[in-house]
Amino acid sequence: MNTISAASAAVIGARHLRVARNGQDAAATWVGDGAGAIVVCDGCGSGASSEVGARLGAQLVIGAIAARLSRGERPSALWSGVRAQVTAVLGQLAEAMPGERAAVIHEHLLFTIVAAAVAGDEACVWAIGDGGYAFGDPGCVRVLGPFADNQPPYLAYDLLGMPAVAHQDAACARAGSVMVATDGAAELGLAALVDARALAHPDGLRRRLTVLARGSERIDWDARRIVRTPAALQDDGAVAVLGWQP
Repeated sequence: MNTISAASAAVIGARHLRVARNGQDAAATWVGDGAGAIVVCDGCGSGASSEVGARLGAQLVIGAIAARLSRGERPSALWSGVRAQVTAVLGQLAEAMPGERAAVIHEHLLFTIVAAAVAGDEACVWAIGDGGYAFGDPGCVRVLGPFADNQPPYLAYDLLGMPAVAHQDAACARAGSVMVATDGAAELGLAALVDARALAHPDGLRRRLTVLARGSERIDWDARRIVRTPAALQDDGAVAVLGWQP
């Protein structure tokens, strides 16, 4: 496989900006020799410090994927190992933190995952929870969720004896790209967020999300009133894209 490029961005949505709350979404990327990976994570909305889990989760997942791809594992075969490794680290963190174990997990460590990896002739997506992804054409988005009572599954439920069912999907590397997004960004459609410039100018992806998370105002002088347009991105959003030459 020839050149692989990756870009990612995570921004605070309009609802959280209004109440000065931290963003609950995170993203990470990794590119190695003939392989690459991306991941986005969304913290549980009811968790008091759910952004902690999302940011830790993005780094732990991307690190586990990178280690396995570097050892030559195929994208379609690495996920059980990634899951076990990340869950073990989360368990260690929960044991090291004060408080009742289940409460610690619910407050800090609940996050969804949508990840993708490419190597050789395979491109693969793996997810626990809601969000979305697309191979090749960003207009062909596969949306995950919503779930009953707005309660998506989380990886950390493995620590509570309630393992979640993971979603896995694969495509031929001829697709040329794969995109993943948290649910807030996926609702807008990846075609509205990602274009050819995203990999050429990676900060453009963050700027695009930032604009969508801001409302606008203009003066209608004839009507003598202020016209307010709400932000398109109300929820926090994280997007990552991986592109390659087949």
